[in-house]
Amino acid sequence: MEQTGNISRFVKMHRRDYARALSEIKAGRKESHWMWYIFPQVRGLGKSYMSQEYGIRDLAEARTFSKDPYLGGNLTEICNALLRLPEKDPVRIFGPIDARKLMSSMTLFECAAGKDSVFAQVLEKYFHGKRDYSTYRLLGMSRDMHRPESGEKAESVIIRCDDDNIDFLRRRYPEGLHFAVGDIHGETETLRCLMKKIRFDPKKDHVYFIGDYNEGGNPYSLLGYLDRYYQEDLHKCGFHMIRGNHERELNPIFPLENLPDILVIRGRVMNYFLAHAGMVASAFDLISRDMEKDPEERAFAYRLDDAATAWDAPLRQIVWSRNGLYSRYAGHSPWPSVESMSVNRACVIHGHSPYCFFKKGSALTYGRPRSVFWEKQHVFFSESLQSFNIDSNIKGRYENNEGCRGLSCICLEVLEEIAAAGKGRLMIEGVRKAENFVFSYPYTPEPFSRNPGGELCSRILRAEPSAKTITLDAERKPCFG
Repeated sequence: MEQTGNISRFVKMHRRDYARALSEIKAGRKESHWMWYIFPQVRGLGKSYMSQEYGIRDLAEARTFSKDPYLGGNLTEICNALLRLPEKDPVRIFGPIDARKLMSSMTLFECAAGKDSVFAQVLEKYFHGKRDYSTYRLLGMSRDMHRPESGEKAESVIIRCDDDNIDFLRRRYPEGLHFAVGDIHGETETLRCLMKKIRFDPKKDHVYFIGDYNEGGNPYSLLGYLDRYYQEDLHKCGFHMIRGNHERELNPIFPLENLPDILVIRGRVMNYFLAHAGMVASAFDLISRDMEKDPEERAFAYRLDDAATAWDAPLRQIVWSRNGLYSRYAGHSPWPSVESMSVNRACVIHGHSPYCFFKKGSALTYGRPRSVFWEKQHVFFSESLQSFNIDSNIKGRYENNEGCRGLSCICLEVLEEIAAAGKGRLMIEGVRKAENFVFSYPYTPEPFSRNPGGELCSRILRAEPSAKTITLDAERKPCFG
């Protein structure tokens, strides 16, 4: 990165106005207009021409600015002048608007220079140690990341591993494996390649698909391929399917109304709740109580009626969610409590929202504060939510400058090993130490070709898988219909 190309625009303004700005600060009150370039903020906080022109583009440019002998020297000098003032109320010095800009500027430069810098001291004196979280967001950092520890924290939430250990798992579990696969969106060729990678054996393996077969790629070809190995009986080896929001909305080619919305697979240690977009506490509790009635059953299926999943319905999060709903703190449809998840030894596996919605730079927003991300496979795990998001963006959503696409799956046998070591819980430390269980294949395009005959997926369309229907009672609480 060239210094002159990024920070030369500040030099002229400093030469013109810095002496006046320093004089005003030493006198204890800002009187004229120079905030944009004397105390720059990260670009994107303001909408005016000046805030855009003198906005710092990224953390690298902030470091360049702070290390520059002239500009960085001026910034350090005026910050020290602030620290020498007896006044501790930034509003009395800058006014309410520029006081907020001071906080964001100091947050930015603390990220660049470290927690022992003069910028951190300004934050402590004038803002009682508070930071500007909007600045963290625009930098792609989590709100609790402070330099210099942020580099270590960023590394601690990233898992880098190759997924070439399928032969090892096949030798360890010769009787077969269980996999959960993320959103496919009609991309048949990518799915074929992923199945080849994990050496799918239709006579031994169970593969669970968590919805969204329509909208993208070639749904005709995809459903035809899935139909070859589909089993409506969850106890038989092969492919098993639930619906996603793209089977319910947006005029799907294949609505698949006969399929369930939730599968629960009972392992030796954990119960795996497979739901397209997540889980809500009321449905989770209802299903958990139902499972207690049949302790020997290994697989359960549930169908949600339209009343339970309408736009404002209590169970809509299970089939469709926005970013902010992935939290037990969501007001409308809260995630199951830590206690409920622990007592029921539950793990939720879902997709729906691509990984790029939750990965912003080196920071993660999924299931904070205890979460990890597989960099190559694009899968999230949240220890606090006991859940996986396995939508690795095959549809091609380019949020937060993330341009990678692929299809991922996870192996339940290894999760059982981790849960056993964690006494019924999946812990990040155990996830890191375990044999790799996340597999992926990069997006491999397949041209769309219409097959209106539909015979290629007749088994799926005519299937009548056994599933209990969940609806709402008179008080809008989930019940079995």
